[in-house]
Amino acid sequence: MKLVYTDLQKELIAAITKKNAFVAVRAGWGASKTSALVFGLLYVATWRAGTSSLLITDTAPRYRSVLGPELEKWLSPLGWTFNQLKGEWKDPNTGSSIWCRSYFRPGTKESTSNPLEGLNITSGFAFIDECQVFPSAEVAYKALGRLRSGPSPCLVMVGLPVSDAWWCKLAEQSGGKTILYSSHVNKANLSDEWFEAVKHLPESERLAMIENKPQPPSGLVLSEWTESHVIDGWKYREHLQGRIALDWGFRKPSVLIIVHDPDLNADVICGELNPREVSLDNLAQLILTIAWPRKIKHFAPSPRIWLDDGVADKAGAARSDHSGISAFRHLGSDPPRGIGLPLKWTTDPIRTNVLNGIQKLKRALARKQYLVTREVWEAGDRAQGNSLRKSIMSYSWANTKDEPIKDGKEDPIDALRYDCIFWRWNDDVEKAMVRVKARRSRKVKVGGKRFLDF
Repeated sequence: MKLVYTDLQKELIAAITKKNAFVAVRAGWGASKTSALVFGLLYVATWRAGTSSLLITDTAPRYRSVLGPELEKWLSPLGWTFNQLKGEWKDPNTGSSIWCRSYFRPGTKESTSNPLEGLNITSGFAFIDECQVFPSAEVAYKALGRLRSGPSPCLVMVGLPVSDAWWCKLAEQSGGKTILYSSHVNKANLSDEWFEAVKHLPESERLAMIENKPQPPSGLVLSEWTESHVIDGWKYREHLQGRIALDWGFRKPSVLIIVHDPDLNADVICGELNPREVSLDNLAQLILTIAWPRKIKHFAPSPRIWLDDGVADKAGAARSDHSGISAFRHLGSDPPRGIGLPLKWTTDPIRTNVLNGIQKLKRALARKQYLVTREVWEAGDRAQGNSLRKSIMSYSWANTKDEPIKDGKEDPIDALRYDCIFWRWNDDVEKAMVRVKARRSRKVKVGGKRFLDF
């Protein structure tokens, strides 16, 4: 069966053929960006047989979950093999190869220390995926440094629609090619159910991620929060599942008590603590005055909100210089020293990315999956220190960057974000059914070599 290309894929191949030094793609969810990138790599492998190209993404988990499966889908049937130890795809027919690298450089290391050093890219092509997660063009400049051995170097940069996209600016300023498409370019391969589901996204996110019309950040970060998120007359029932979300810190930790109410199809924030300068022992005592692990409820001095689970910032996994144990282990110990509940956390760099977490939280708020009791909301207004209410009402976008301003009041939102990325990561429109029509490329032989019919 002959492969039918989307307009985005056709335009990318044409831009590569014309030897543009910089090609930038900004396109919505499901717009066939990843497959376009793979087709571009295959095209270069055939066009410049016997050479090596470079493929970059931000983290190894993203490669394994997104790029890896797409490469496997298209390359393996053509005879390509993957050396996991080297991170190299190899084609025995053309002799071409693709080096796959994740570019994650901790801020404590110099930019000269990066995973691209030492690679010799002979095709002259480097492809960068998920450009929107890189804070600057550093990765692009480092990739260019690896293309000095090949003819007419070309940098292909692909990303989602965000305002002030650095890769598009780089292409425009350098006289390169910018390719812009909405999700509708791939409508033939996306289900009607999916397009119906994304209509329920927050308007600004729908315009950006579906229509490719990124909205400049302005005003409050959690603009989806309204007075309707505050509920009157809610009563706790002890059979309801309860959990805790915690942002660590001796100076100003933040704790949220959250109960899932199936009648509301929502999580209700029914308690919060924002003490100042408390030890973990004292923090545990404060939590136990409000909530208590259900599994040891018989030890509770009086009725509490019964806790079944909890989550906290991954920073708590580090061992204390004073006690030699982690905050997680300390707080998980039995009362009175701890709260007797093991807390969960994640180190997945995709989930712990602040902007990713904020977008998940915004979607959950837009669907009213988080609510707060009137008592907690009103108490937050009267609080001497921090509170969820003050945090939501002050958490604003920076004027010049796609990032929130840290004003010292963001701790309750951080706690809520940890809860959201752990318990509601997949609980959104991305779970909507996507019917992908199976299409296979037609393999043809030219000079005894196989390649996609471009």
